Amino acid sequence: MREQYPVLEVHNLYRLVSRLRMFKSQEEIAKMKRAIEITKDGIERIASHMRPGINEAELEAHFSFNLRVSGSKHYAFDPIVAGGARATVLHYEDNEQVVQDGELVLIDIGAEFDHYNADITRTLPVSGTFSERQKSIYNLVLKAELEVIKAIKPGIPFANLNEITKQVLAEGCKDLGLIGNDQELANFYYHGVSHGLGLDTHDVGDYNIELQPGMVLTVEPGIYITEEGIGIRIEDDVLVTADGCEVLSEGILKTVDEIEAFMAKANAAR
Repeated sequence: MREQYPVLEVHNLYRLVSRLRMFKSQEEIAKMKRAIEITKDGIERIASHMRPGINEAELEAHFSFNLRVSGSKHYAFDPIVAGGARATVLHYEDNEQVVQDGELVLIDIGAEFDHYNADITRTLPVSGTFSERQKSIYNLVLKAELEVIKAIKPGIPFANLNEITKQVLAEGCKDLGLIGNDQELANFYYHGVSHGLGLDTHDVGDYNIELQPGMVLTVEPGIYITEEGIGIRIEDDVLVTADGCEVLSEGILKTVDEIEAFMAKANAAR
């Protein structure tokens, strides 16, 4: 093109387009909310069918069924349905093993609606109730997630979110006897707490910036203990607003009490 049109200037627009995509319009947010609603229904359908001896593939199939009847044709990404120690594998996608009584199942799923994505993670007990150990670890992860969400507002450096996560998790892991110093946390938490969300599940954009209104990001702390066969992650989708943030995925089962009550009702209805 330069040879044929020497006066033509050719520029790479990737950075400009990426920055534009970091800020969502009301129309885009509405599509993401619909994707999240479909994902919420899928999580509840999985939770209502959870039982010892069921295959991870069957649990995934319940989400797939819900996806199609809800008007969505595509996953936002390949689902993760990981029972027991498999939940400590960060991107486990085989989804082919049988889950056992006493295990937890990490479910990281998302629907795509009109090209916009949801990305939600919940961790559920196969039997419908958490053991005391599982509950302690779960509540630590939940505490970290809530602290990060509370910190989200315009002007906060994106990188600060992961520092808040590590601070909360390190303190809690010491109390649980998992670590003796902060550096050992990397053995049990080995990913970032957040990424952009939109047309891509891990959306484009510059993360070396301060948060601004209109950005949509995930919050997803986790603890992974291979020796105990426990992997717990909790993830929500959050919109940065003018004075703080809005949890777009508010209302999806999350606390121990909410999960156990929902699964007890589902088990009683079988």
